[in-house]
Amino acid sequence: MLPTPLYETLSEFLNEAIRCNQRRLLVLAGPRDWGVSVLREILLELPFERKIVFTWQRDFEVPAEIEELKNVDTYLGTTYEFLAMDVHHSFIPNDLGKLVSIVKGGGFVVLLTPKFDEWVKSTNFFHEVILTPPYTLNDIRHNFVKWVIKKLIEHKGIAIVNPEGIVKCSRVECEKYRRTVALPENAKFSRQIYEICLTQDQIRVLQMGESLEKRGVMVITADRGRGKSSALGMLAGSLAGRVRRICVTAPDMNNLNEFFRFLEKTLQIRGINYKRRRKSVIGKKFNIEYVEPVNVDPHKYDMIFVDEAAGIPVPLLLKYLKSRRVVYSTTTHGYEGTGRSFSIRFMGALKKSGRNYITVEMTEPIRYSQNDPVERWLFDTLLLDSEPVQLQSVEPERTVYRKYTIEDLLYNESKLREYYGIFVLAHYRNNPNDFGILCDAPNQELRVLEYEGHIVCSVQLAREGGIEDYAEDLYYGETPPGNIIPDVIIKHYRMRDFAKYRGYRIVRIATHPEFMDMGLGTEMLRNIKKEPVDWVGSSFGATARLLRFWLKNGFYPIHISPKINEVTGEYSVVVLHPVKSGVKRKMKNIRKMFGKKLIASLSEIHRNLDLDIARLLLTTLPRDETLKLTDTEWKRLVAYCWGPGNYEVTMDVIKKVAEQYFFLSNPPELTEEQEKILIGKVLQHRHWDDVGREIRRGGTYVVIELREIMRKFLGDEYEEEISEFQRRFHSADSERR
Repeated sequence: MLPTPLYETLSEFLNEAIRCNQRRLLVLAGPRDWGVSVLREILLELPFERKIVFTWQRDFEVPAEIEELKNVDTYLGTTYEFLAMDVHHSFIPNDLGKLVSIVKGGGFVVLLTPKFDEWVKSTNFFHEVILTPPYTLNDIRHNFVKWVIKKLIEHKGIAIVNPEGIVKCSRVECEKYRRTVALPENAKFSRQIYEICLTQDQIRVLQMGESLEKRGVMVITADRGRGKSSALGMLAGSLAGRVRRICVTAPDMNNLNEFFRFLEKTLQIRGINYKRRRKSVIGKKFNIEYVEPVNVDPHKYDMIFVDEAAGIPVPLLLKYLKSRRVVYSTTTHGYEGTGRSFSIRFMGALKKSGRNYITVEMTEPIRYSQNDPVERWLFDTLLLDSEPVQLQSVEPERTVYRKYTIEDLLYNESKLREYYGIFVLAHYRNNPNDFGILCDAPNQELRVLEYEGHIVCSVQLAREGGIEDYAEDLYYGETPPGNIIPDVIIKHYRMRDFAKYRGYRIVRIATHPEFMDMGLGTEMLRNIKKEPVDWVGSSFGATARLLRFWLKNGFYPIHISPKINEVTGEYSVVVLHPVKSGVKRKMKNIRKMFGKKLIASLSEIHRNLDLDIARLLLTTLPRDETLKLTDTEWKRLVAYCWGPGNYEVTMDVIKKVAEQYFFLSNPPELTEEQEKILIGKVLQHRHWDDVGREIRRGGTYVVIELREIMRKFLGDEYEEEISEFQRRFHSADSERR
């Protein structure tokens, strides 16, 4: 039996939660056996039906479902009245963000933790995952748990209990909750569909979506738990048949469970027969199918639904606008990342696109009422709603470079939110684990640029290298966590001794979104390169714009991933800037080997690499060679340029020229367009028309221009032979030379 004071407290908590349609949080802080025993009594005493307990291992029994924490993702989108998390062995920030969201209003969230004074000193599975050589568990910082405890103490709607009794019970006053919705008059869609909407926001989505029967763009933004995915499913089901070919995409198909559930529910209300397959729903007059973001062809579909759009790169989002109808939906704040960068970057580009669009912001929670104290605690704890400071202007030359420790920022919360808020706005996905790593990983460091005391540029650094003891493991194929740049150089360039060098990998660099393209990022990198390390590097999904930024600032590409990221459509590129002489001496050889590897891969592995990116990578190579062709090869090239030769019979020589061009110490002057033709046609073996489309020309233009390009490589040695060909084949335009 529960002690009477605890039972009475929990009963009052429960009544309050039900009356307010809010959730309450209970912390059982003590030995694990004690926590499980109290949990068991709570489950027996309190009237919950849907209840689940997550733990590291199922080594105890309670009157509820028991699941291992490793299976958290399979429960996204489910609904429970009671959730308990045993975090004695594993406390992963992402798990906290994901699981708390499955509890409905009137329900309880329970955390089983060690006693607080022990918890702040303990290590768990998350620490093992984020640890990188040469650090050990003794080097782990214990900031994240301290931060969580601080927030548990600060927030209302939370009770803390230990074996000695009730430490805290903070109540929340509220009026009895009533949910009401007003159904529209004269709606195109079935009234029965509107009747399954739980909020006025969902009704507004359907109402505004009625106009998409012809054409248009809709943008939906919402915090986590506002029912946007179910509203999308209802809208798709309402338009099915009116619109024939519908595509739905998201960073992961698991994001779409609610979409497909409400799609089917809506079709059933309409009395439409359909077949459900793993990735599609097919009816007599429609086909709705899931496609990975990078594979969506907007010309193929009459309508595209994009869920969790913030997790998809802006260039892909803009490509979808080629479809007649597009609905974008994204989470503004949530466990899986932020949509604030979407709001700034994509919406800015959409305004410039010329397409008419409508926007819907969903604010009312589905599972619980507004002002839910557990949601406020979660947002505050995981920094989900952090934003940078509002400034009128910034003078880049007056910014100050500063080094902070994470402890500095945790004790200065406004500064922490300025620092972290810039990441939240600038990056596609920014999840709670990122904050946990920043707090506890021993190799993480912070740098900022400040203007008048406020942060305008944020950097997260990872110390790498100094891992001589692991050099053999890396050389023979093992991959210790972290140390991405030493791993690339040792594995791909067989340089064991690179393990001894120490450097900074720039994990994230982001500028205040109001002051981009003002040189703040360049100023930040200039300062980081002065740090006492052997090298500075980074790894990122390559876009032409991002690659130009790194190349402009003295970083050289040394690796490109062999596979494209299926969500972002980007290849990962590793760049390196040598600081000390030891690394500088190796760089020329590394750059040359990288260039040879890339050129060899362009005909197969990287055949579809964007020409802008391929050109940027190749134009960074060391130029110290001369063009080497045999006498016969030179004469064949002359015949191609001025005589009867054609590409098909001269391809081997042309390819040899193209492969050497990017290493030549005295190359002919080619335009960017000509370099792209050389890459696309000769090195990637693309069709003439394909290359022409990418440079916005015709295929015939490429055929003619490649011959002009090859002529630039011919010197004076074969002047007599060239003149004879001109006389025989080009007498009418022999003056051109």
